[in-house]
Amino acid sequence: MVVAVSDSVVYEDNDIVVVRAPSDEELEKIVKEIMLRKGRPLSWKELRRELSGVVGEDRLRKVLIRLIERDEVVEMIDGTFGLKGMEETYVPAKTKKRVRPLVPSKFRKRWGHLIEATGSISAAIQYFIDMRIKERKAKPR
Repeated sequence: MVVAVSDSVVYEDNDIVVVRAPSDEELEKIVKEIMLRKGRPLSWKELRRELSGVVGEDRLRKVLIRLIERDEVVEMIDGTFGLKGMEETYVPAKTKKRVRPLVPSKFRKRWGHLIEATGSISAAIQYFIDMRIKERKAKPR
């Protein structure tokens, strides 16, 4: 749950606290902090749940697009969103339905070669899962 910054409180009494919505810059920072705190890429549903009551879906989508375009956030092959660098160790989740990428050009640049080589996004996800499992088994403990 997102905690309000003290200077964002507009009204407060015993029953209710009213806070102003974060600016886009504050929202970008909040999104990255959530990903950092969780330590893994998050699905759209998880991000919406974390930010429910704080911002709407349209603002969240716009902020994610800006973060992806600036290479601060990566849209993973399974549709989750993580901080840059998380894709190197992330094991993608098998998804029943893959929605279209938020920034198709960035998605194609990062994952297109793998999708073409394996034939589909589903096959690429399975390839990633298999590779991560092999890497973990090969690592000395």
